[in-house]
Amino acid sequence: MLYEEIFERAKKQLLKAKVGDIKELIAVQFNIIGEGHGSFYAEIENGKIDVQPYNYWDNDISLNVFAKELLFALENKAADKLGFYGDNRKIDILKPVLMTIPKARKTAEKAK
Repeated sequence: MLYEEIFERAKKQLLKAKVGDIKELIAVQFNIIGEGHGSFYAEIENGKIDVQPYNYWDNDISLNVFAKELLFALENKAADKLGFYGDNRKIDILKPVLMTIPKARKTAEKAK
């Protein structure tokens, strides 16, 4: 899978997160390792989330992960199992937010 495909799938899921109650800045750097490697970030602040295909060096939280693991977690309500590191207080805020992302619909279900 290409980086662009990974980024678009991850972004689609991340934008579904319920971030309305988050007022402080939480900057998360996602580092994709292995096939389709690359980096992108999600920035949550003032009840909004922005996901961009760039490095965010001044991040609060980082994650090094294989694309397959990240996409599975984001598409199957398992993001709280990902191994984030950095500001533990902000990780504790982020994980429940990621769990608000609804499960992705399977292609077969969409065809029905």
